[in-house]
Amino acid sequence: MDSKLYKYQRLYTPQNLSAQSLVTLPSEQVHYLRNVMRREPGDLVRLFNGRDGEWLGEIEALGKKDGRVLPLEQVKVQPVKAPEVHLIFTPLQKNRLDFLVEKAAELGATALHPVLTARTEHRKINEERAGLQLIEASEQCERLDIPVLHPLEDLKAKMVKWSVDTPVFWGAERRPETPTLAQALSGYEGALAFLIGPAGGFTPEEFDFLSGLQCVRPVSLGERLLRAETAGLACLSHVLDRGNPL
Repeated sequence: MDSKLYKYQRLYTPQNLSAQSLVTLPSEQVHYLRNVMRREPGDLVRLFNGRDGEWLGEIEALGKKDGRVLPLEQVKVQPVKAPEVHLIFTPLQKNRLDFLVEKAAELGATALHPVLTARTEHRKINEERAGLQLIEASEQCERLDIPVLHPLEDLKAKMVKWSVDTPVFWGAERRPETPTLAQALSGYEGALAFLIGPAGGFTPEEFDFLSGLQCVRPVSLGERLLRAETAGLACLSHVLDRGNPL
């Protein structure tokens, strides 16, 4: 893509993108373009939807509550879908969760799975807020898709139906003779997931449950005791260069 195009604002839309097919903007994007970015009809923006690549479009109308953009030309082709990267984690305190969600999108996670465990302190997640954060982070970091946010679910309910074809690398604390994450990932290029426990760790019962699952592979994240959000991002950093559609 021409480097000059990077100056144009990126917007996510769930609508199909094709030449001369008008895209209707929701009120939030209208407010952002009109009142924050001071854009006007005739200005150019970039559009993506996770399916049709990226398009350069012209703002056709920008009222107080509604707006329309006319796609002009495709400037990026949608890449071939790379192996999925899942992040399984427990809900965190608001600011820490915001940080995790934003950075997970930037680092290429394709799906986020919040789960409840016995020691989970924060037992709710604002799915609407997290979904908007995933969109905003994806717009800013130039990726061409939006990570999927799955509904909050009990850990055991999530794991008993997990596919054995997608290994879950579990950051198991203080488990002797556990390979490092780098060792476990060496030479592996398929779909995968990372499982990060709550601040208080897993209970002995949960530990035994996870250890008995065929899809789960315990790994070491080092000698330091990491915060949950730090552990999650440390895991994702290992697969940043695997060709995921950033």
